[in-house]
Amino acid sequence: MKESYYLKYSIGKVVFATPIEEVREIARPKEIIEKTGLAKNLAGYFRLRKQRILLFDLPGFLKLNGHKEFEVIVSTIDGRPIGFKVNKVLGIVVSDELSPFPELVKPKKFLKGVIKDGKEFIQVLSFESLLSGSRLKTIKKYL
Repeated sequence: MKESYYLKYSIGKVVFATPIEEVREIARPKEIIEKTGLAKNLAGYFRLRKQRILLFDLPGFLKLNGHKEFEVIVSTIDGRPIGFKVNKVLGIVVSDELSPFPELVKPKKFLKGVIKDGKEFIQVLSFESLLSGSRLKTIKKYL
């Protein structure tokens, strides 16, 4: 089976990974521009090389306790850059197998399965699947 690369990161005490193809870059914005009236789970905007980028609050969306310090994984969704707030980027994981969740578990559509990193099992989260359909429609007006 072909090796795949994932970006590993933490939100609270939970570790996730996202396929590297969905990652454009990692940012550490100094300032978040908060605006009133933003849709739920949007933390505001930040500037990256003179470009205004929308920030999605992944800890809030997943109902996981985030930390004050955070990093941002920038992805391209529907042709536009969107930042995803995470607590800490942990590095790259190489895996040759994406395993499905056990039958007892009914994961959300944006959770694609699990990979193994040493003895640790990591849930794979797809930003593209997370921001699709009605969620994408909701945030499009803010892009």
